[in-house]
Amino acid sequence: MRQRVMIAMALSCEPEMIIADEPTTALDVTIQAQILELMQDLCGRMGVALLIITHNLGVVARYAHRVDVMYGGRIVEQGPATDVYRRPGHPYTVGLLNSVPRLDRPRGTPLVPIPGSPPDLLALPAGCAFRPRCTLAVGRCADAVPALELIDGAHRAACFETARLRAQVPA
Repeated sequence: MRQRVMIAMALSCEPEMIIADEPTTALDVTIQAQILELMQDLCGRMGVALLIITHNLGVVARYAHRVDVMYGGRIVEQGPATDVYRRPGHPYTVGLLNSVPRLDRPRGTPLVPIPGSPPDLLALPAGCAFRPRCTLAVGRCADAVPALELIDGAHRAACFETARLRAQVPA
């Protein structure tokens, strides 16, 4: 009920955009779906943009049109949700997608965790912040932060090895 009240309060101000940071935290799955459907419906009817910040990849897959994946305080991949999910261009995105259960995989398929630990945001390593955890890291990853570059259409990634990564992920 608190989430519904907060949505009503936010919409009563007639905003152009609502930023919802983890809007379904601590809610059961059924209530999560109801809240997200309500937000999507109301924002659509009122012409309000909705920015959802979440760690829940299921929420992203179901409700997002565009996705920005962040690591170490930077956007490492962005693009239409279907493109990012179907053919990721950053190793962190691949790691996220491989670390959650999926219905399109055989039952019992083991989840693949991302090795290592997230970086200390106050003491990021030189170069690419994901390098210590990345299986595709090359020498220049230690020296430079890769720029967010167009990989196709409106899909961008910040990785020196995007071409090698995408060669491993079928189109």
